[in-house]
Amino acid sequence: MSSFKRRAPAAHPPLPSTRISAANSTVLTSTGVPAIDALLGGGLPLHSALLLHADRFTAYAKLLLSYYLAQGIASANAICLADDDPQDFVQNLMAVVEGKVPTEVSSSEPDDEADDDDALVLPAAAGVRQLGATREADDTMRIAWRYQGLPKFDASVGVLGRRDVNSQQPFCNLFDLTKRITAAQLNAAGPRMALLDVSSLAADAEANGSPDSPSAYDTLIKSINDLIDHYGFRVRPGAPPPPTVLRIAIHGLGSPTWGPASPQRLAAFTHSLRAALRTSYATAVIMIPHSTPLATATTLAHLTDAALRVDSFAGSSSPVHPAYESQYHGFLEVLKIPRVGCLGARKGDVGRLGFKVRRKRFAVELCSLPPEGEGEGRGDDEEPAAAAGKAKRAHAATGGGGCGASSGGGGHNPLDF
Repeated sequence: MSSFKRRAPAAHPPLPSTRISAANSTVLTSTGVPAIDALLGGGLPLHSALLLHADRFTAYAKLLLSYYLAQGIASANAICLADDDPQDFVQNLMAVVEGKVPTEVSSSEPDDEADDDDALVLPAAAGVRQLGATREADDTMRIAWRYQGLPKFDASVGVLGRRDVNSQQPFCNLFDLTKRITAAQLNAAGPRMALLDVSSLAADAEANGSPDSPSAYDTLIKSINDLIDHYGFRVRPGAPPPPTVLRIAIHGLGSPTWGPASPQRLAAFTHSLRAALRTSYATAVIMIPHSTPLATATTLAHLTDAALRVDSFAGSSSPVHPAYESQYHGFLEVLKIPRVGCLGARKGDVGRLGFKVRRKRFAVELCSLPPEGEGEGRGDDEEPAAAAGKAKRAHAATGGGGCGASSGGGGHNPLDF
């Protein structure tokens, strides 16, 4: 008797805009940025949370959170946003480019000028220069030819952008930062969106005044759990999965507008959110402000499944090499990668990563060394060279000769050199 069994169709249809990881068979969702999906091992796993450390003076981390929400709207996912002004946040989301998906950009070919114009991300504070405003048009020729062939970290963009075989929707969409989502698209996604105004929750908690009254964090985690239970996103044995997944976005966790919060309260909230994700068809992206203490940020990174830190050059407290500043908008540090559903994980150390924001692309690349003799080292080499030139000219002016120089007279000796 043959042991061969014909493959039967799945009992339940797959979730829209998801795919199965080939490494550990977990269900993956897209963050909206193919390069970030590649860093996370193909996408953000279901039931997991991603922590974003906000950058200083700029809004690149907020841009990543916007990509996450815009991808959810384009994929017809359910959205839960917690913010001081969630209505304004969703109205400023970027628009999707219809009929196109992210494709692989070869490092040996020039980028499409129409698609890769620098997108300026306005800083959060006045008086800070806009990144990209001083970038020259020939930036692609500023580095040596031997560095042009280095592989980009988002080399799997073409794979991640393809449509899933079991779904008519792409895994990751292409977005245009110069356009905003239309009112018709927001109205269509309205029944699937839950906008939680944290400022009103904090005001209600402050109005109660009782030490036993729930804080804004307690009310928020209760609202998220009620949302998961009411709309059927909770995992139940034997029950079919929901028609879509839930995306939870939390902007500015621990900011002053959320009310007083100790590190213990922030850790308890993050731990409760992670427990809710483990038993629901949902993912979450949490963004903490740049002013979060390092010890608190480290604790929150341990309580989440993945963590990234965005460090823009405009807000960097340390000097940046000119070669890096002319090619990238900042550094992206991988603090933690998902290890859900696997015993051994791939290597997390990927080296120094630089990111640059284009009109239709958020690119992440491995930072290469600057060309030899360029940047800070050039000034160190010019001083000895200038000193040697001055000494040579002074030696020639005093009549100092080389081999065979005569001791007297001002005549020219042909043996001098």
